[in-house]
Amino acid sequence: MESLRMEGSFVRNSAWMFTSSGVSILIQFVFFTILARIYSPEVYGIYGIFNLYVNTLGNASTLGYHQAFVIPKDEREFSSLLRLTLWIALIFSVLVSLFTLLAGREMLTWFHHEKLGNWVYWIGPTVFLLALDRITSDWAIRNKEFRKQTLWSTTTMLVSKIFNACYGFFISATVGGLVFTTLMQHGMRSVTYAGSVIHDFSHQMKLRFSRNELMRVARAYKEFPLYIYWGNVINIFSNNLPAAMLLSLGFGIDSIGFYAYSLIVLDLPIRMLGAGIYSVFSQKAAELARERMHELASHTWRLYQGIVLVSLFFSLIVFAFGERLYLLLLDDKWQVAGQAAEVLVIFYFFRMISSPLSSLFTTLRKEKQFFIFQVFLTVLRYGALVLGAAWTDDFISLMWVYTLVNAVAYFIFCIWIFRLINFSLIRVVVFTLGTTIPVFLLGWYIKTLLAP
Repeated sequence: MESLRMEGSFVRNSAWMFTSSGVSILIQFVFFTILARIYSPEVYGIYGIFNLYVNTLGNASTLGYHQAFVIPKDEREFSSLLRLTLWIALIFSVLVSLFTLLAGREMLTWFHHEKLGNWVYWIGPTVFLLALDRITSDWAIRNKEFRKQTLWSTTTMLVSKIFNACYGFFISATVGGLVFTTLMQHGMRSVTYAGSVIHDFSHQMKLRFSRNELMRVARAYKEFPLYIYWGNVINIFSNNLPAAMLLSLGFGIDSIGFYAYSLIVLDLPIRMLGAGIYSVFSQKAAELARERMHELASHTWRLYQGIVLVSLFFSLIVFAFGERLYLLLLDDKWQVAGQAAEVLVIFYFFRMISSPLSSLFTTLRKEKQFFIFQVFLTVLRYGALVLGAAWTDDFISLMWVYTLVNAVAYFIFCIWIFRLINFSLIRVVVFTLGTTIPVFLLGWYIKTLLAP
C-alpha cells in the first residue's frame, strides 16, 4: 500500500495505466457487442486488409526511433531525437501517400486485395496520424505522465467508439465507419496528449537543431533503424499475416472478418498488459539497467509470474467458452469467430506473457536479437499458413495449425527474454509449463463436458 501511495513508484504508475486499460477494455467490450450487430464479417474483412497496411507502415514510419525516447539522460539529446523522429515520420507518410496515389491499385492487385478499393488512398494520412500517436505516447511515458494518459486515452477511446456506432447505424454500415474511426482515434489522442499530457510540448517545438545534431543522434541510436525498424515492420506484418494471405490461399473475405473479430477479444488483455505494464516496465527497466542492474532479473521474474497467472485465468475462459460467449453476446453470423477465438487463445496466451517484457531487448540494446526472432517468427507463420492451407480448406483447422506453431515460437521467446538477464531457464520452463498445461487440460475437459 505504501508503494501505491508513493508518487512515481512502479506500483502507482502501473495502477494508473491498469485503470486506463481496464476502463478501455470495458468500453471495447460494450461496443464489441454493438458493432457486431451493425457491421458484417465482410466489412471487417475489408477493414482487416486496411489495418494490415496501416499498422505495418505506421509502426515503421518512425524507423523505430520513438522507442528510444526513454533512454537519453540528457534533455538536449532527447529533444534532437524527438525532432529527428518527427521529420522522419512526416517524410515517410508523404512517400506512402504518393505511392498509393500512383500505384495503389496495382499494389492491391498484386496482393489480391482489390476489395479494399479507393480506401487505399486513405492509408498515407492514417499512417501519419498513427506515427504521431506513437510519438506522443512514448513522449508521455518518458515524462511519466501516467495519470494524464489514463484520463485522455480513455476519453478518446469512448468518443471514437460512439462515433463508430453512430456512423454505422445512421449513415452507412460500410468500411468507411471503421476507417474514419481509426483516423479520429489516432488524431484525437495525438492532439490531446500534445495539449494536455506532455507538459513541455510547446517548448520542444520552439527548439532549433542543426543538421549535425540530428545526424549525431541518428548515429547514436542507429540500432533502432537497423534492427528495431525492420523488426517492427516484420512483427506487425507477421501479426497480420492471415489477413494478408487468406484470400490468396483460397479463403473468402469473411474469413478475414472472422479472424479480425476473434482477435478483438484476444487483444483486450494484451492491450491491458501493454498499457498497464509494458509502458511502466520499459521506463523502470531502463532505470534499473542504468543504476541497479543487479535488481533487474528479480524484478522481471516477479512480474512474469504475475502475468502468467492473470493470463491463464482469461485464457481458460475463452478456451472453454469462447464459441458460446460469441453466440450469447453477438449473433449466429459470428459463430466461426468464436470458434477461432477458442483456438487462437492458446498462442495468444504465450504472446500475452512475453509481450510486456519484450522491452528488455531495447533496454539492454539487444535490438539485433529481437530482429532475428521476428524473422524467425515470420518464416514459421508463413510456412504454417501455406502448409496448413495445402492440408485443409477448413478455416478452423487452419487456425489450429497456425496456433500450435505460434505457441511454440512464443514459448521460445519467453525463454530468450530471461536468457538476456541471465535468469535460470529451468525455473522459467518448469513454472510456465507446470501452470499452463494443467489449465488448458482443464479447459479441454470442460469443453468435452459441454459438447452436445
